[in-house]
Amino acid sequence: MLVVAVAVLWGSGGLVSKALIIDGVDPFTVTAGPFAAGAVVAWLVARRVPSRPAMASGFLLGMINTASPALLFNLGYETLPAGVVTLLIAFGPVVTAIGAHFTFADERFNRGKAAGLAVSLAGVAVLSSGQVGETGGTPIGVLLVLAGALVSGTTAVWARSAAVRHGARNLVPAQLSGAALMPLLLAPLLGRSLVPAAGFSLEHVVGLVLIGTVASFVGFRLVMQANQIGTASQVSLIGYLLPVVGVGGGALFFGERITPSVILGGGLILAGILMIGRAAAKPVRVIRSAG
Repeated sequence: MLVVAVAVLWGSGGLVSKALIIDGVDPFTVTAGPFAAGAVVAWLVARRVPSRPAMASGFLLGMINTASPALLFNLGYETLPAGVVTLLIAFGPVVTAIGAHFTFADERFNRGKAAGLAVSLAGVAVLSSGQVGETGGTPIGVLLVLAGALVSGTTAVWARSAAVRHGARNLVPAQLSGAALMPLLLAPLLGRSLVPAAGFSLEHVVGLVLIGTVASFVGFRLVMQANQIGTASQVSLIGYLLPVVGVGGGALFFGERITPSVILGGGLILAGILMIGRAAAKPVRVIRSAG
């Protein structure tokens, strides 16, 4: 249930982010603003000041595992449909399954996961090529979102280790603080304006605060709690449900076309993730190198 709740929260937050970016709010602002709002809430409800190791771990986790993928996804929203972005994000669990093999003894890579990886990679190829040809999406947009999925997937095992070691309550305040700081530092260096040309409207402020308090604070508290009780591969299956919200919401709110590449490529990605999830849920023979 935690995984389902996070998928709905993050999927809805992505749709609001897309709407803000369409309305002229810079992706750096759409990244920093909600994390800052979420950090304020997290510190206000914190029962005590976390230990220094927990704060350091959470802060670094926020900058790398949280802000970096979110910023890349939001940059992808500038040129790609919301549904396609969430489908490409769904490739992250495949990367997590590979990374978990080298980190946790209970998440070894096996033939089922290898087959899921192959199917998902085929789906990414179909989806990516179709977006450039069918909707006018740019190759750079596809690469940005895939890079975000790669960062998110590879650092998810770190998130699980940190959650087990320090606990979700102790990590999230520093995590959201680090996530807010990173895009604020990068924006001036890259010549990005954090304030829209026409200024902020009430709708912009409400949208940023809603993403921060609901999708960011509640979402990350739930996902870190899930990391405490589940494996990294199981928690990463959020990516299996996220596209349902993204594709459906994109078609409903933005009039996005569900093209053949979305159906075929997205179906292959989700099928691959499902195969990996099933392989992670039961013991199978581990693939070992010769010799």
